[in-house]
Amino acid sequence: MAFEPKPNTGVLWPNEKKQAENHPDFRGDIFIDLKLLKDLAPKAENGLLKISIAGWRKELAGKKCLSISASAPYIKPAAVQEDFDQSMPF
Repeated sequence: MAFEPKPNTGVLWPNEKKQAENHPDFRGDIFIDLKLLKDLAPKAENGLLKISIAGWRKELAGKKCLSISASAPYIKPAAVQEDFDQSMPF
């Protein structure tokens, strides 16, 4: 069965080829859905696009790794509530 990546997910594996202190401890890939990028692009500030990431320690194929996911940044509900409160006439 071939590996099929899921949108906005990836895996970081321990870097078994690390030879110097400045080499990364983990390496891997993340597969970002173009729709997520298109939705977030207009919100970029100073040429930077903010994407939230999360990670879980897992064991896949007998190896320890860090499973990761990407999503739109979290927006505090308080901002929505404040807008709602200001629109109320009383």
